[in-house]
Formats: sequence, structure tokens, C-alpha cells
Amino acid sequence: MGKVKVDIESKGRTYTQRYCLDDSAGVKKLLRDRHAISAARFSGDTAASDILIDLAGAISSAGLSERQTEAVALVSGFDLTQKEAAAVMGNSREAVAKLYEEAAVKIAEVYKRWEYGEVIAEYPLEDTEEEAA
Repeated sequence: MGKVKVDIESKGRTYTQRYCLDDSAGVKKLLRDRHAISAARFSGDTAASDILIDLAGAISSAGLSERQTEAVALVSGFDLTQKEAAAVMGNSREAVAKLYEEAAVKIAEVYKRWEYGEVIAEYPLEDTEEEAA
């Protein structure tokens, strides 16, 4: 007889991340993880949808320049490195890093005005065999 390998604990393993959104470091973490949060929506996580809706609103309300918006879109939306984004934008990596940081500061200011504070998101650590099939 063969053996069946079943991981009965797989659904219980999660990665928990706290995002303190009143500073640029927390905003940058949130932007970095936005794809993982987006994926959580499709498994029924309504809080993930709320986080993404609020992030979109914060970005819209932040008064970002066109170049700051482009830097955020390329680095956080398209997952380019700052060096790759710099090539697309025709800038240096340092210029993209500065634009991205300025954008994160402006977005954090929006969250401060909203008195948003901290959010906590949980993601599964690994795909189950059913999801991989």
C-alpha cells in the first residue's frame, strides 16, 4: 500500500503583518505587500478588500505628482525594482527612490488625517496542494 501525505496543519499557518500607517515605513510595507493582500480577497477576506479600497483612496487623496504616482505604480504595482523603474522613467535609481519616499510620506499624511492607525493582515504561508493543482 502507498502512503498519502496530508498536511492537516497547512490551513493554520499564516504570516501576520502589522502596518503602522502613520509613517512612511508602514505605508511602504503596505505597498510592498499589496499583491498578497489582493490575493487574500479571493479567499473571502473582506478586510483585505477594505485595506485595498482605503489604500486607493489614500493614494488618490495624497496629492501625488505625476512622477510620484508613476514611481509608486511601477515599484508597487508592477513589482519593478527601483533600478528597473528608473530605466522606464528615464531617471536614476536615486531619483526614483526619492520620488517613492516622498509619495509614501504624502500617503502616510492622509492616513494620519484619517486617524487610521494600524492594520493587521494575515496571509497563508504556502499554497495547499489543492490550490496548486
